[in-house]
Amino acid sequence: MEPTPESQSADDVLAEFEEETGHSGMYQVVMLAISLCVLQIGFGFIVPVFPVYITELGMGGIELGVLAASFAASRIFLAGPLGGLSDTVGRKKILVYSLLGFAISNIVYAFAQDAWVMIAARAMEGAVSAGFFPTANAFVSDMTTHENRGTAMGYLSTGNMVGFVVGPVVGGVLAEFLGIRLPFIIAAGVTLFTMLLLTILVQEPKRREVTEVTKPPKVPLKEVLSRARAAYGALGIAMFANMFAIGVLEVAFMLDAVVRFGIGPLEIGGFFGVIGICMIIGNIGFGKLSDKIGRKWLIVTGAIIGTISMLMFATATDTFSFYIAGAVLAIGMSMRGPAIQALIADLTEPSSYGRVMGFFGAINNSAYVVSPTMSGYLFDLHGNAISSLLIGGGVSLIGGIVAGVALPADIKKKDASESSTPIETPISDESA
Repeated sequence: MEPTPESQSADDVLAEFEEETGHSGMYQVVMLAISLCVLQIGFGFIVPVFPVYITELGMGGIELGVLAASFAASRIFLAGPLGGLSDTVGRKKILVYSLLGFAISNIVYAFAQDAWVMIAARAMEGAVSAGFFPTANAFVSDMTTHENRGTAMGYLSTGNMVGFVVGPVVGGVLAEFLGIRLPFIIAAGVTLFTMLLLTILVQEPKRREVTEVTKPPKVPLKEVLSRARAAYGALGIAMFANMFAIGVLEVAFMLDAVVRFGIGPLEIGGFFGVIGICMIIGNIGFGKLSDKIGRKWLIVTGAIIGTISMLMFATATDTFSFYIAGAVLAIGMSMRGPAIQALIADLTEPSSYGRVMGFFGAINNSAYVVSPTMSGYLFDLHGNAISSLLIGGGVSLIGGIVAGVALPADIKKKDASESSTPIETPISDESA
């Protein structure tokens, strides 16, 4: 039987794409990383505003927790469907329309007059952004192979972190001197600029164009996950633990720092800048390292370092000490973040990348629903962040233990690619 396009190897598909466009798959990843960087600059503008704004309005931790959680809650319900939709209509369309919606939601946010309107706007912001991040990860999977996927995920994470560094710092300056609403308007403008960049610089992966020719039967997501149940489960727990710590940090500890140390938007922006700089360096270095030595032990070690950082935050006594704790947290996150994403891609057949990445996006967001709400409640209850930080450290440690026990030491990825199996063979029928 003549092989269908779906049975082409990843190298063949990427070579054909390079011949047609004049650019390599890694070039496309870099262009996407640049677009993501600009988006995160816009998103980061608003990070330093939340704790100070909530405090000035006389609200407590639970309000800030619900504000943070509403973003993630809406993403839980849409990350999977939009990830799957990107398998059907293409990655680029989902990326572009997600950016447009994100810009609109920021404009609504900027004119909110009370906490509940802010929460509603934040939920809308989460809903429209749900399409971007799973699709971006799936795009990287389309454009890479097992041998360079960790490196590519590192580039994507680096683009994300560069924006994460610049955005809060600039947002902190703007909020400090120009007020708390202007950053939202600027974020909308930056997002529209990102949409233009992405439209011009990023091409639809060749695999998506081929898939439109012959669509294999759909395989339920449950069946896809069952093919590596223990590994997928361990990765889900590791991802949950990673984001859980961030939720604790951004709500309870930030409020604690505002009250205890009297810091303002400028200092908060600098704090996230320190974290971002450390992660920029770590994401590329550890991403490359995961391609050479494997993903598992980077995930485990990163979880242990994350636990240590939570204890450092709990015992911080001044601004300098919580900056140091932030740097340690960043090292742990950059160890496990790209490695988790790359290992998910290693385990997943190309035709199911979008749905699987969407599923893990929902796990990621569920952690960011639970931890901010819990942290805000505990802050109001105890008046400090210590209990939340200890819980965050415990969750991180559990994630590391499960990863150490359940993850395989090595994955030899069989890209669609790397097999000449026709599409009608059941094992490769993992369509979107």
